Amino acid sequence: MIKIFTHEYRVRHNEADASGRMSVPALGDCMLDIAGLHADQIDWGIDNLQHSGLTWVIAGMKFKICRMPKIDSRFKIETHVAGYSRISTQRDFVAFDDEGKIAEASSEWLIINMENRRPVFINDFVPQLEEVCITEGALPKFKHLRQSKMDISAQYQRCILYSDIDINRHLYSMRYLQMALDTFDFNYLSEFAIKEIDVNFISEVLFGETVDVVRRSDGDMHQVEMLRDGSVVFRAEMSLNFF
Repeated sequence: MIKIFTHEYRVRHNEADASGRMSVPALGDCMLDIAGLHADQIDWGIDNLQHSGLTWVIAGMKFKICRMPKIDSRFKIETHVAGYSRISTQRDFVAFDDEGKIAEASSEWLIINMENRRPVFINDFVPQLEEVCITEGALPKFKHLRQSKMDISAQYQRCILYSDIDINRHLYSMRYLQMALDTFDFNYLSEFAIKEIDVNFISEVLFGETVDVVRRSDGDMHQVEMLRDGSVVFRAEMSLNFF
């Protein structure tokens, strides 16, 4: 069984932001892609699960960014399962190119029942976890975030549209992050880049729902919350530095 899976990617024009570098959500897209490719290789991909009325969902991520690749450059991502419990697994990622490390990320995943949307015991459906898990050198997990006491610096409201929805029929995980970045001023993001970010996916958001996106800031530290009817469904905390 393949314990460590590696795949090559190229930065396409639609994956870059105004700086000409790959955006963090686009890098996250690639990480989710390779997670699916590896899961398929070891026979517990989303297609297999959905035949049983189940699916994978992501609970959180922690990114550490060294630098972002430019348009048309090539890089690789390596991933493996780094830990598991009865209801969740940790999957780690390292992105790198010929010049060295680009970024690393850890992530936590659940398997849920698609009908009642509740988690199930993973070992009941993925007994081969122990065979593929590599716990040595596991990356730090994301923080479970509480609401910051920093002052509100930006907010907006948005309705969830068809293009925001993924195969699990809820808001796509990297769209949360894109919407969080939309709270920033264009000129600010032209000068500053994300260095670290903790992401908490707290509750599903569905088509047609309206959310409030609120950012609190203090210097180069920022926390973004997404709220539906006053309840927090997403929270992210990030630090940004000059390019």
